[in-house]
Amino acid sequence: MKVLRNIKLIAVAVVCIAIIIGAVYMCHFTKSVKTGHTTEVTVTPTPVDLDSIRNIGQWSFLSIELDQVVDTIDKGFFSSDRISVGYHGTLHYGIDMSKADKDWVKIENDTTVNITLPAITLLDNRFLDERNVKVYEGNDDMDFINKPAVRAALVSKAKAEMVRRGDRHKGEAQANAESELRRLFTSHGYKKVNIQFKGE
Repeated sequence: MKVLRNIKLIAVAVVCIAIIIGAVYMCHFTKSVKTGHTTEVTVTPTPVDLDSIRNIGQWSFLSIELDQVVDTIDKGFFSSDRISVGYHGTLHYGIDMSKADKDWVKIENDTTVNITLPAITLLDNRFLDERNVKVYEGNDDMDFINKPAVRAALVSKAKAEMVRRGDRHKGEAQANAESELRRLFTSHGYKKVNIQFKGE
């Protein structure tokens, strides 16, 4: 009987120990779950990310297709002819990242980044499609193409007028650039992204 009672006591003790261990485990598990639920992981840009952005070079944020009609006078020996020609071109406005300062990105803390970008500019001055030309007045056989002075005058006037018209849209290109950079850095974990452009 004494042996049987001892066995019962040992069994009860084992059960109590198992209950205590189980309770401790559950408390630890619950605490781990709560901790994991409230932990926030902040991802910040790395130097490789910034270098890859700089290596983009010319970053276009707006493309504008324009048609422009210009005219000039082809002065001959006995007479002068007015030539009116239409040109087509595609202008690309954006940022030349090669002109960005070395410290164009400044990180204040884990949630704020200050960005200074080069001014919006016309990325390529070779935007005129000289193969897509329409003559409205003058020599229909386009003899003027073989006259360098006449051709240069027409091209110069067309490009100047197109740039004047295209520059009106720099604000739109800047807004697109700001939106894209803000989206990019926000996706890296920054809550506040301050962006300014040189010359503002």
